Amino acid sequence: MAAKNGETTNGSREINWRRAGKLAASAGALVVSMLAITWVVYEVGTDSVAIHLYYLPMIYAGYAFGDFGAIITALLAGALTAWGAPARFGDDGPVAQATYFPIVRAAMFFIVAVVFSRAASELRRRAREFRMLYEVARSITSTLRLREVLNLIVQKAASVIDVQGCSIRLYRPETDELEMVAVEGLSEQYRAKGPVHLEASRVDQQAMAGRPVQVQDVARTGLFQYPDAVRDERIDSVLTVPLRAKNQVRGVIRVYSTHRRRFREREIELVTAFANQAGVAIENAELYEDIRRNYYETVRSLTSAIEARDRATFSHSERVTHLTVGLAEEMGLSAEEIELVQFGAMLHDIGKIGLEGESGGIPGSARDVFFRMHPLIGASILQPVTFLQPVLSIVSGHHERWDGSGFPEGLEGKNIPFHARLAALANEYDRLLYPLLPGDEPMDPDGAIEEITAGANKAFDPEVVAAFRRLMHREPELAQVGAVETPGVPQGPPDSELDALREEGGNGK
Repeated sequence: MAAKNGETTNGSREINWRRAGKLAASAGALVVSMLAITWVVYEVGTDSVAIHLYYLPMIYAGYAFGDFGAIITALLAGALTAWGAPARFGDDGPVAQATYFPIVRAAMFFIVAVVFSRAASELRRRAREFRMLYEVARSITSTLRLREVLNLIVQKAASVIDVQGCSIRLYRPETDELEMVAVEGLSEQYRAKGPVHLEASRVDQQAMAGRPVQVQDVARTGLFQYPDAVRDERIDSVLTVPLRAKNQVRGVIRVYSTHRRRFREREIELVTAFANQAGVAIENAELYEDIRRNYYETVRSLTSAIEARDRATFSHSERVTHLTVGLAEEMGLSAEEIELVQFGAMLHDIGKIGLEGESGGIPGSARDVFFRMHPLIGASILQPVTFLQPVLSIVSGHHERWDGSGFPEGLEGKNIPFHARLAALANEYDRLLYPLLPGDEPMDPDGAIEEITAGANKAFDPEVVAAFRRLMHREPELAQVGAVETPGVPQGPPDSELDALREEGGNGK
């Protein structure tokens, strides 16, 4: 950590030195150009077109240094072309300027410098706004991670509007609450002040009706549900804009200012643009969730159709999936990995599609060969399906064993894909509770747990076994896997990211 902090400090210093170098170079260029123009003016007189060359360094100073730089350059130009500079050259030598000319010229320089500086400032502001909107749009098109996009939106909105904080809240009709799904710049105390009910928040009622609402003096209005919390946060002005998705108002985006201000029309339009981008992100997330749910239901139907032909295998994949996902969560896998694990576990026995029944239908020796090959058959079946490529290792490796005694490839130790090690343990545990062959006696959960434990460093990854024991201790209802879900009724896909954001969303407004 210390090394990382040191690298950050060095990087900041390098950036500061570069910035200082650029400023010094800009100042040097201004000085040289001013001296050169002054020399030309003194050679040809202030009545010549050369006097207008001073506008060039003024424009550049306004761009590089803002109002201050432009004004200083203008005043310097006025001073350099004061009464000491000749107006022109006649037959008898230099002709002096009229008394009032330098004053008028200095005033014109000043006005032009300020106008150019303000124009440059406005261009920079617009460029910054467009850049931030572009960054958000690029994020929306490059990722389906809704949390990441919404967090980026509140960060950029707070920065470009120059306010203390920004939040996004989505409306849940079933609870009549606006739940915070992204926030920037607000204290933990403010976020945790309590749930925001639409019925109790007049400002949100107006925003949800589809129009922006700005409050210049929060303390003197009764529009907020928690006025004391707003006062404690030292919030003076608030702008609330409706957030639309699929032509419906789905929530609000709100910016908070710690000093009293009236938000200008362009600022309201900019926050509305951020709200529209948040709406697009939500639409994309919901579309992805629909596609994902359809994929999952298709997979579930396929496995159910395969397992329904044999009582011994009925709901086996669903029970294995339930336990495999539990192990993945116990071992701290990411949401993306857990989703892959769920698909892979549900499809782990897809290679048995050619069996009439796992307990019969094919002569013994042929059935044994087919059984040992079904992981590879399953992987070959799924190979053409692009979105299932990441789960092929689970399908092909769920019968591999830690000591290399498994099949079909006899992989050993960490050569076995990690996700396949999770499915292997869950698959074996379920087979101990629900044996395949009619003559085999099912074990009770305690006996099956001890059997799995004894397989550590032999059949199973010892780290996965340790996670399995922790999971069984913390959630004993998982020990009887079949009791968790009614046989034949599959689990749904993992919660969507939008649901997860709502679950994790803080309270307060």
